[in-house]
Amino acid sequence: MAGLFATLFGGAPQAETFDLTSPNADRYFNADYGSMTLAGRRISSEGAMQIAAAYACINILSKIVASLPLRMYRKDANNSFEAPEHPLNEILEFQPNNWQTAWDFKAMMMMHLALRGNAYARIIGGRRGFADQLEPIHPDRVVLVERLTAEPGKPIRYTIIDDDNKQRRYMQDEIFHLRGPIAPGGLQAVSPVSYARQTLGLALAAEQHGAQMFSNGARPQGVVTVPKSMSDAAFDRFKAEWTAMYGGLGNSGKTPILEDGAKFESIALTNEDAQFLGTREFQIEEICRWFDVPPVMLHHMQKTTSWGTGVEAIMLGFVRTNLHPWLSCWCSAIRRDLILAPNRFEARFDIEDLIAGDMKAKGEFYQKLVLAGILTPNEARYAIGYNPIENGDERLIPSNSTTFDNMPDNSAPAPNQQQDQQQ
Repeated sequence: MAGLFATLFGGAPQAETFDLTSPNADRYFNADYGSMTLAGRRISSEGAMQIAAAYACINILSKIVASLPLRMYRKDANNSFEAPEHPLNEILEFQPNNWQTAWDFKAMMMMHLALRGNAYARIIGGRRGFADQLEPIHPDRVVLVERLTAEPGKPIRYTIIDDDNKQRRYMQDEIFHLRGPIAPGGLQAVSPVSYARQTLGLALAAEQHGAQMFSNGARPQGVVTVPKSMSDAAFDRFKAEWTAMYGGLGNSGKTPILEDGAKFESIALTNEDAQFLGTREFQIEEICRWFDVPPVMLHHMQKTTSWGTGVEAIMLGFVRTNLHPWLSCWCSAIRRDLILAPNRFEARFDIEDLIAGDMKAKGEFYQKLVLAGILTPNEARYAIGYNPIENGDERLIPSNSTTFDNMPDNSAPAPNQQQDQQQ
């Protein structure tokens, strides 16, 4: 399968040299660039990561997806069984290439997907089949994604800047592509940063304003009044001495010593200051909306309980409405790009640890499954991390439960009645 489209449609022509040091390279790498926002700050994907709330959202999504086991399963009629013998299982569960673990790879790809809307990896063939390694590609290196409408099957072709700074073309059977939910043209998803640029710009401007305010003492702590007017020379001397002694964050808290009847009157927190603090709090909630992460997961507890079932319900909602669509995106892309027999095999994430309750609830849950005969004792022990026990592979049958064909025949006479009848 690998290289089929490339062979038919010229997916790897003569490499084109591209100078990344030229001014034209800026449009491919926007780490230090970005569109100007109304708040007066340029925002790019890398710039957004300088905002604590945005960084936390991306970090949470990346770590959670990276920590979930991703395995291959064999489908048989209505059943599904783990398939550790499948060549892809080693790649997806343990090591996708010779320099990354599965955790590293999933965290990197999920970070690209959540932040830039797309994640790419090159499919490299080898001893394990057509997909022996998955080599991640930075999304900023993907110059063009186009569909060859004039060719049979209308395959997709990717133009990518390789590590040697040359443009190369790859066909869709050579690229593993994770695509975000917002893809107006269908080929590439739009980065959430593109839509949230104004929100992120305001958050960055507020953060920089706060940093400058405390660093330079921009907000006056009070005013100094003098009983009589001062000459220009006296004013300049007083201003210079005051700035040297009490200006800046390092001099805050010092007690001023005044002369010639001068008085210092402190200024309370103004409405503008209170609004500034409220703006920063509101921007956290806004950024959480853009990335669809509950604020409580960012330790933002302003309007949310931090105890008991309230947080547990929020976490379950996060798994079902936010995380599950991302995991479905992964599994669908794996089915499309990596699995040769999708009707027989599938890839799935194990989310059991995310939805499990506390130890008491977990114990009661498995106890009910064992007593109902759904799990064997050893299966339950394995699920909670215990070694198997002897004679623990037999299912228990509830004494008060059975099927209709195994119900006792109440119409037959009892043994004593049979003896009486014989006599």
